[in-house]
Amino acid sequence: MDPYTEQQVLLSTTGSFSGLRPLGGDFGSNYLSASRSYKQPFCGNSEGWGPLSPHRYDFTPCFIDVWIAVVAAGGLVLGLGAIWLLRKQKQVATSGKNLHFWLKQTLLAAVIADIIAQLIIQVISFGSIAIGDFRVWTTVLTIASLFVVFTIQWMEHFRLRHAHGIPLFYWLLLIIASAVKLRSLISQQLYAKNLPYFVVYCVGFGLAVAAFLVEWLWPRDMGRDGYDAIEEEGECPVEYATVFSRLTFDWMTPLMKHGYKVFLTEEDLWGLAKPDQTKNTGFAFNDAWNKELKHRPNSPSLWIALFRAYGGPYMVAAFYKVGNDVSQYIQPQLLRLLIAFVASFHQPEIAPQPVVKGAAIALAMFACAVFQTIMVHQYFQRAYETGMRIKGGLASAIYRKSLKLSNEGRSSKTTGDIVNYMAVDSQRLQDLTQFLQQAWSAPFQIVICMVSLYHLVGWSMMAGIVVMIVMMPIQGFTAKLMKNMQKSQMKNKDARSRLINEIINNMKAIKLYAWGAAFMNKLNYVRNQQELKNLRKIGATQAVANFTWSTAPFFVSCSTFTVFVLTQDRPLTTEIVFPSLALFNLLTFPLAILPMVITAIVEASVAIGRITAFLTAEELQSDAVTIEPAPREMGEETVTIRGGTFSWNRHEERKALKDIDFTAYKGELSCIVGRVGSGKSSLLQCILGDLYKDKGTAIVRGTVAYASQQTWILNATVKENIVFGYRYDSEFYEKTVKACALLDDFAQLPDGDETIVGERGISLSGGQKARVSLARAVYARADIYLLDDVLSAVDSHVGKHIMEQVLGPRGLLNTKTRILATNAIAVLKQASFITLLKDGEVVEKGTYRELSAMQGLVADMLRTAGQESSSASPSSSGSASETTTIIEQESTQSKEEMEESQERVPEMAPIRTGASVMDKPRSSSMATLRRASTASFRGPRGKLTDEELAGNTRTRQAKEFAEKGKVKWSVYAEYARENNLIAVAIYVFTLLASQTANMGGSVWLKEWSETNAKNGVNKNVGMFIGIYFAFGIGSSLLTVIQTLILWIFCSIEASRKLHERMANAIFRSPMSFFDTTPTGRILNRFSSDIYKIDEVLARTFNQLFVNAAKSSFTLVIISVSTPAFVALIIPLALTYYWIQRYYLRTSRELKRLDSVSRSPIYAHFQETLGGVSTIRAYRQQHRFELENEWRVDSNLKAYFPAVSANRWLAIRLEFIGAVVILAAAGFSIISVANESGLSPGLVGLAMSYALQITTALNWIVRQTVEVETNIVAVERVLEYARLPSEAPEIIPNRRPPVAWPAKGELDFVNYSTRYREGLDLVLKNINLDIKSHEKIGVVGRTGAGKSSLTLALFRLIEPATGHINIDNLDTSTIGLLDLRRRLAIIPQDAALFEGTVRDNLDPAHVHDDTELWSVLEHARLKDHVASMEGGLEAKINEGGSNLSQGQRQLVNLARAMLTPSNILVLDEATAAVDIETDAMLQRTLRSPLFANRTIITVAHRLNTILDSDRVVVLDKGEVAEFDTPAALYKKEGLFYHLVRQAGLEIEDD
Repeated sequence: MDPYTEQQVLLSTTGSFSGLRPLGGDFGSNYLSASRSYKQPFCGNSEGWGPLSPHRYDFTPCFIDVWIAVVAAGGLVLGLGAIWLLRKQKQVATSGKNLHFWLKQTLLAAVIADIIAQLIIQVISFGSIAIGDFRVWTTVLTIASLFVVFTIQWMEHFRLRHAHGIPLFYWLLLIIASAVKLRSLISQQLYAKNLPYFVVYCVGFGLAVAAFLVEWLWPRDMGRDGYDAIEEEGECPVEYATVFSRLTFDWMTPLMKHGYKVFLTEEDLWGLAKPDQTKNTGFAFNDAWNKELKHRPNSPSLWIALFRAYGGPYMVAAFYKVGNDVSQYIQPQLLRLLIAFVASFHQPEIAPQPVVKGAAIALAMFACAVFQTIMVHQYFQRAYETGMRIKGGLASAIYRKSLKLSNEGRSSKTTGDIVNYMAVDSQRLQDLTQFLQQAWSAPFQIVICMVSLYHLVGWSMMAGIVVMIVMMPIQGFTAKLMKNMQKSQMKNKDARSRLINEIINNMKAIKLYAWGAAFMNKLNYVRNQQELKNLRKIGATQAVANFTWSTAPFFVSCSTFTVFVLTQDRPLTTEIVFPSLALFNLLTFPLAILPMVITAIVEASVAIGRITAFLTAEELQSDAVTIEPAPREMGEETVTIRGGTFSWNRHEERKALKDIDFTAYKGELSCIVGRVGSGKSSLLQCILGDLYKDKGTAIVRGTVAYASQQTWILNATVKENIVFGYRYDSEFYEKTVKACALLDDFAQLPDGDETIVGERGISLSGGQKARVSLARAVYARADIYLLDDVLSAVDSHVGKHIMEQVLGPRGLLNTKTRILATNAIAVLKQASFITLLKDGEVVEKGTYRELSAMQGLVADMLRTAGQESSSASPSSSGSASETTTIIEQESTQSKEEMEESQERVPEMAPIRTGASVMDKPRSSSMATLRRASTASFRGPRGKLTDEELAGNTRTRQAKEFAEKGKVKWSVYAEYARENNLIAVAIYVFTLLASQTANMGGSVWLKEWSETNAKNGVNKNVGMFIGIYFAFGIGSSLLTVIQTLILWIFCSIEASRKLHERMANAIFRSPMSFFDTTPTGRILNRFSSDIYKIDEVLARTFNQLFVNAAKSSFTLVIISVSTPAFVALIIPLALTYYWIQRYYLRTSRELKRLDSVSRSPIYAHFQETLGGVSTIRAYRQQHRFELENEWRVDSNLKAYFPAVSANRWLAIRLEFIGAVVILAAAGFSIISVANESGLSPGLVGLAMSYALQITTALNWIVRQTVEVETNIVAVERVLEYARLPSEAPEIIPNRRPPVAWPAKGELDFVNYSTRYREGLDLVLKNINLDIKSHEKIGVVGRTGAGKSSLTLALFRLIEPATGHINIDNLDTSTIGLLDLRRRLAIIPQDAALFEGTVRDNLDPAHVHDDTELWSVLEHARLKDHVASMEGGLEAKINEGGSNLSQGQRQLVNLARAMLTPSNILVLDEATAAVDIETDAMLQRTLRSPLFANRTIITVAHRLNTILDSDRVVVLDKGEVAEFDTPAALYKKEGLFYHLVRQAGLEIEDD
């Protein structure tokens, strides 16, 4: 045998996996042998540095120590750094030196002793040469590094709660290096030559493994209450996880296990890590943004600010990304080696390669896959954390800014838009963090890929590059198209959200006016004609984009191979084809991601633009009002305005107030009067600093309390609304409540002052809201009270009570400055000073006496008021009993004053942390304590009582119903049905066909390359390329068809039907649904849930199916090539399934918690935006900011584990994928080594698919979860689509006659009703008969059921017993539409919609212009509308905000006149109107126009109904009295008292 062959045989015999072989035969020198002199520097061994030994398939003895030396040196250097850092950390309480501590240190000492023994043996064996030999120095270095590790392990025990990362990595790498060395020693047969060293080495190896395991896996004992301590502070375990636990996300496992056993709730979630808490992220952003504003005041860059605040960890992520990218491209190189290895068994002319080489390749592939997994997920985690911080920081910044916006800043943005900045735009930026790094990583990957390809196929790869460059602009073009469509999509979505928002907020009006159909049409137009039409276009563009994507890698490979075959004379063999295919497969990712990156960046920059515009929008003028300390003496000036000119918008010419001189004094009540729109509210708001001051001075001395005209009520308990963040003082609270006449109301509310008021104060009547708002002001104990028309919404006797107890000279506030905007004449008599405004200027001012004597405008006003109550003369007889009580009150008052002057400032403090902590058993300490600590700023609203304590309350809003557990199959079935089953079937067919074609292409390549290898040349090139091309194009075309069908015939259809069903259901829901469901919750269904069904669901389904098909095809191919693999499929599948179940349960609940905890953020934000001026007036911005942070944090608390759960899963799944790769490679090596004759082509084919399986498997689980999470949207929409509806709109065989109600007679027969099931009756046994054309007044105290009477008439609430007859027709038997259309109403609150004046009067567009103008004239609005731009087409803002409250009420009147009905209901309609307008209104209603209608007036001011034909007096829901006003007055019953309280008298006729 020639020496070469002999050498090959030798190598293959020593090349077994473990290095074991028969004894005998000299295979070169061994580890302990040394020559007399150095053969090579530092190496006294005859084999030298190698690295491969000439005698064995093994490293040389010197080179084997290089690995160990590297580990030791690393340990030494990094270890010293770690010690230096550890010294700085303070000690944590541990249980001292326990068993764990002694065990690990003893094991370490044993390892050191063992290595010293090895050193001694080495020195003896090497003799004279030892001093300069690398092997000796390696051992010395190892000993030194072990001492460093010893120190770290000693210190970490007292300073850390977890094992330090450096020792862990040191041990792991040392063990791997030692294992390689051990195989080498076995291969050298050292056990035969020097047994002592071999035994010592093996013992040391064993001890090292033990030391590693003890250090890593031994649970830390954190003292007696270790875990409790963690619980109380609500920490996040990631802060205390070991480095391995962080890399594998093992710290998530306890939560995953817990989530598998029980359904997770908020209580199970961990706290947030310090850097993720909103207060810290918000602070970081604020800091960065302020720096940015300093450097670039004109064009601050939000990008730079975000980078400065959150860029650090994000840059670290880039390093992980590089690691991932590089390791990804090592795989194809390893594949090439593997194919060469298999091929060596097929080529007779060369000897087969040693098995250990194959094993090394397989292990390297495995290690490479694992390393890649770890890197990519560390990168993702950093990216998500950064995204989370950006979201928290921006949420906090946007919220803060919204509290500082000026009117100009606010006017261009509706509430919905501002909420969108927080909800949508900051989400965009959060999403960007996942893509941004791809902007450099994708090109980097493409470059690596190209270089690798060059090594495989030479310059032929240029063909591929050309194809890619050609594809780029096409993709760029589609991306641009998509972007524009997305933009218009956003606009349509906004329009729809705004419309829905208005519809929901004004549902009551829509029902009363029977406008459902008109608004439904409006909504369907926006939805179907605009939004979905655009979505279809997006779908088609998407299909084209998909085509270019899926064909790109195929064209690249096709052109490359073609050029290769035509230009090179090498045969195209498997060793070239499959690594190239693997590279092309890797290439799809960066190519596919680039456009996504570009769109993400574009979307984000749009968002950045919007947010920057918002953050730089104009803020309130900080110096509009100067605030000074409060005066001590009575009669000192508290509010001074000199020569003030104010405007709502600093860029407009129109001034709200001109040349105002106004002064208010401590202890005085000064009234501001004037017609509707004369600037009363503006004056109050300029004192608050909400208006822009053009010139003049405004000084406010002391704190301010403000009650706005449109009362702003929080979604919290009544008590929290009154206390409003101040310290709870029960004594003063009782006084306040009593003075504001709320005691009766508390008695009526289901839970007293613990009643939860719904959103926008939904469960309180108008008068109650006004009084709660007043009580809030009183309770604040401020120095200056600004009250905007608070008395208008309350009944006259209550108004009188409030005047006496609160505002009057003897009221609670008699020592404070009280500025009241009002039109109530009765109040003016008590005022110290009166200011009359007209068109924003002060026209008259003086005391009541002066002005009434002056015969000016005020006197005119008094005169009109006097005519109105001609039948009633002011009565001066106040009963004696009343006066005495007041005197008593006064005596206690002074004491209160003294106390308060000592106390000076009201403090902020928790209301009721006490109760909630005390009453709850210690069992779940974590919850209560965590709440309480937050409650030092008094916790989040509505969380103050634990849910259990509050279990008995009836008004809690039903907690948002979150389905638990698995989504029902019926939901999927329903979704498929909505999709159109035939389309679904076609879709599945095209999907399978395209996958099959794809696979066919690869199999064809294998045939081709094997033929070439056999012939040694490339034959029949045309045929092979043609068929390959056909496969590729076929597959791509099928993909396009698949996408089109999916979007246009399945997804959009389903989404259209579902939205329509839900909208219909909402329109048909009874009013009680809207009273108990917060707007935010309904909006959420219409925005985020519908968005998911529109855009996300189809995409996830598609990815799920595609990947499932891919994976099953892959498993088939691997099993065909190496049948042994089949045995592994079942255990792998089970593990996979098990991990997936684990994950699914927990992840689903986490996602649900995430979405459920998201709506409170926006609900609270929306609420805040509604009450900004109130919050600012009370100077409570900080408390609301804290509240917002708390809510964002509780959302992130669910979001962070939800994201980490994805990482947890991916790491585990990709590990399974790595095992698949290892198995596929390992089995093929074993199979080849046992001479099965497995062809390299099959191995290449199987491996190139196996390399893809990791991603596919990962995607399957991810998409299963995505589908489950997003199908929840369908579930939630269906839940609303099945809402119980009201009675039918039209009952075909029960239509009323055309002229009905011709006479307008009304009969209530034993009528009782309640608002909804389970509540008390609000009307009991009402019996009334109202004759044709009668004018009826309805009076009664607040909450007596006056408004309920109108609701009953319109059947917004259905009877519990009895019925109502109109013209002898039982209203319960006809359709709602028929009923509501034939009745006219002027409701209590004017509901105006965004749109034109015409839309607001007549949304269905059934009346012509002349009709509209005539009703506007009768409603005294004609002049105003004519003066607006566009007349009937003039714009009305959201909520009618560009009309004054009185004008809105007049619009209501005009609407009522458009309805040709013989019955008209007025519900407290005159509340917000000044006296003159009121007089006009009353004249209109008494004019011939209305003479032949039956009019029912629900009155607050008695003077409006004193001339009624008859009056109904309601008390606690029952009819107390019913007769003519005069008769009732004679009876001296309830009516008499009401009249007397209002200061009126009725003369006997």
